[in-house]
Amino acid sequence: MLVCPYCRSALARTDRGLADLGKVAEVVESESPLKIGLKGVYNGNRFELTGRAQLRHDMGGFWDEWYATFSNGWVGWLAEAQGKFYLTFYQPLPEGRVLPSFDALQIGQMVQEIPAQTGMIVAEKGTATSVAADGEIPYRLTPNERSQYADLTGKNNAFGTIDYSMNPPWVFLGNQVTLADLGLADARPAERKPRAVSAAAMGCPNCGGPLSLTAPDKAERVTCPNCNSLLDVNQGNLSYLKALNPTQADINFVLPVGAKGTFPGDVKFRIIGAVVRSVQVEGIHYYWHEYLLYNPSVGFRWLVHSDNHWNFVEPVNPAEVEAAMGSTIFTSVPTKVNYNGRGFKIFQDAQAMVEYVKGEFYWSVEQGETVRAIDYVAAPLMLSQEVTPNEVNWSAGNYLTNAEIEKIFGVTDLPKPWSVAPNQPFTGQFYYTWGLLPLLLLFVVAIFMLPFTGMSSRVHDEQITLPPMTNATTGQVAFSKPFPLKGNRNVKISASAPVNNSFVELDVDLVNDQSQEIESVTIPIEYYTGSDSDGAWSEGGQSQDATVSSLPGGTYTLRVEGTWQNYNQPMPVSVRVEQNVVRGVNFICALIVLMIVPIIGIIRKFSFESARWKDSMFGSGSSGSSDDSE
Repeated sequence: MLVCPYCRSALARTDRGLADLGKVAEVVESESPLKIGLKGVYNGNRFELTGRAQLRHDMGGFWDEWYATFSNGWVGWLAEAQGKFYLTFYQPLPEGRVLPSFDALQIGQMVQEIPAQTGMIVAEKGTATSVAADGEIPYRLTPNERSQYADLTGKNNAFGTIDYSMNPPWVFLGNQVTLADLGLADARPAERKPRAVSAAAMGCPNCGGPLSLTAPDKAERVTCPNCNSLLDVNQGNLSYLKALNPTQADINFVLPVGAKGTFPGDVKFRIIGAVVRSVQVEGIHYYWHEYLLYNPSVGFRWLVHSDNHWNFVEPVNPAEVEAAMGSTIFTSVPTKVNYNGRGFKIFQDAQAMVEYVKGEFYWSVEQGETVRAIDYVAAPLMLSQEVTPNEVNWSAGNYLTNAEIEKIFGVTDLPKPWSVAPNQPFTGQFYYTWGLLPLLLLFVVAIFMLPFTGMSSRVHDEQITLPPMTNATTGQVAFSKPFPLKGNRNVKISASAPVNNSFVELDVDLVNDQSQEIESVTIPIEYYTGSDSDGAWSEGGQSQDATVSSLPGGTYTLRVEGTWQNYNQPMPVSVRVEQNVVRGVNFICALIVLMIVPIIGIIRKFSFESARWKDSMFGSGSSGSSDDSE
């Protein structure tokens, strides 16, 4: 079929010659970078866009399918929807292979009948309405003809469509692509001539107040800022739907519709719509705000504002999300999923409802519409699944701070967040990461110093007998034989005595024979045993020791003065002198001091995670990360 660009007449070439099909509607022009006659390269093969078919989604909105003819004889379709591009080619099925019927297909189902390098799952089912065409297309387009389809998605950007307008259905397989993949990286959004009913000239059909559309070629719903009416957009023309119902939700948006911001990567977006959504948990409504962002070259994104926390949300290929056990999931709700090499833990599973809308939207949004929203977290990311009977969408939200949002939009004094957001990253890692470095250094130094300090050495062993005491208070004194000590090494003095249900207290002086300097220690020894109703018991011991710090090298003598319980009997005492004894007191003291900072960090981390999960529907036991998207 060829559409005349001048009179919009459609001519069909059939096996019987040419047939005049009459006039077809004009395509809804957009800011698409694609146009008929545009040439590109894909996988080394040159192609040209020779035609365009335009279809309408049953939820509102249009998408374009560009007919691409390749120099090597291929023919393909380049679909363009919401700023994304999908290039597919007809894929004949093996003989005897039968596809499931449209009604039998389930969202999330793996379509085993289609041969593909990656498993293809059903991401959307719908009904398309043919609207218009331009240029040359390889089939007869009948305006307003409806046809059923199923969109499939696979890993590594694999994409496919089952077209149920034919019997048996046709399959088209390919990939989601970028303009760079098509050799069209330099293509720029087209600047279309103003429509007869231009955005600047629009007036609300309910109150007559002026309003404008940022994306008139993509908008399906818009609210009047003057009378708060919800309006339907039909190719730039407006019709009154209804007045928005009063709501208990907070409709005081922090950012205004129309605000422009530059996001990381130097990507500029404009807020074209805002919506209040809510979930109800145990009878309590929780509200949050979502801002619809638009860039003609990139498409649509979302900025979510909840409890004064922010998330920048981008779409995710559903096939890239896997349950923890490894299978792609849509029909069940696992507690953990994997995406892009990271594990996410479930935070919320509830029905999310649209409470209020403002601005313009790319789908036929309705106040009160609901989707099942399931959120998984792995700070600073949140993975969200939204499910309707005919579609499943995944998106990834990246946490942004107030400071980042203020910089993006050039605003100040945004309200401060409260509590902990589901995917808010913990910023106190310093305490238990850098705080552990001194601990590590302490162990390294301790190990490094062992060869230099050497092992302990026994310097002197001697049996000393203290004669009987004349009374219970006057102690007896004995001296050891002289012995040498090395300088700059600690000294450990050990003493033992055959006490039994008695005690002996020894005052030991370490005397330098040359300088007569004295270092004194007290070594009490006591040992008691007995039995009672609980059985035998003992207390104390027959040996004890004391340690002094390093002394100057030289010859030393021990002066031992003792008092003991059985004073009228002699007291044999064994004394031992050791040097370079590893006591670990300094090490333990340093260890305790250095552990204070990491322990504080761990306590803060535990408190932070507890605050994160206290509002989760699943609690900390089922996860260990963060919360609800919104």
